[in-house]
Amino acid sequence: MDGKRFLMRKPENTGSEYYDYKGHHSMIMLALVDAHYRFMYVDVGAQGRSSDAGVWDRCKLREYLEKEKLQVPPPDTLPFADQKVPYVIVGDDAFPLKNYLMKPYPGQNLSVEQRIYNYRVSRARRVSENAFGILVAKFRVFQQPIHSSPANTKKIIFAAVVLHNFLRNNSRQLESGNVGNGLENHGLESLNNVGRRPANNVLAIRDIFKDYFNGRGSVTWQQDAALLQRKQQNG
Repeated sequence: MDGKRFLMRKPENTGSEYYDYKGHHSMIMLALVDAHYRFMYVDVGAQGRSSDAGVWDRCKLREYLEKEKLQVPPPDTLPFADQKVPYVIVGDDAFPLKNYLMKPYPGQNLSVEQRIYNYRVSRARRVSENAFGILVAKFRVFQQPIHSSPANTKKIIFAAVVLHNFLRNNSRQLESGNVGNGLENHGLESLNNVGRRPANNVLAIRDIFKDYFNGRGSVTWQQDAALLQRKQQNG
């Protein structure tokens, strides 16, 4: 799961409706991406002045997940483990921690085990970052603020997503590497981080994944990669 602000030229007769916290005019898109860089769900149209937390709270995907209206498989055991966990979406700090949505541990004073968990989560999240990167690279309209009405801007974004998925399914020439970096130099901005207090049972689920990534689900390179990531974050 990821969200971006698509920059726009100031629409006529809209006042500050699309004016965001970074001083730009934008329209927000939330997206759920699969392992093949295809958009499974998108929510487009929220005005730039909307809070990032509020956009998620009004999202239909959140509503359906909370009310268990989607055909999500029941909790199952992780490979080579015996404890059941729910199927989850991976997000960043712009989203709340839920039993269906995992995100990194916050803060700087983290244990090695927590840093390894954060590395594994961030590694999985690269798929969504890359999907947005591919979208921007293929459709040049997003490489600068869109000069159109809000209604047309929404249609442009939806049309690009449909074409993106079509190309993912039918073309072998679309890049699949790490192309998410540098998006903010184009016509996209990341969402702001939102702090929320999760329930204790949700914290316990995150700890199960942490223990798994540091135990039976570990990979040989994760400790070095997690420590390298920490050094890069600290400059």
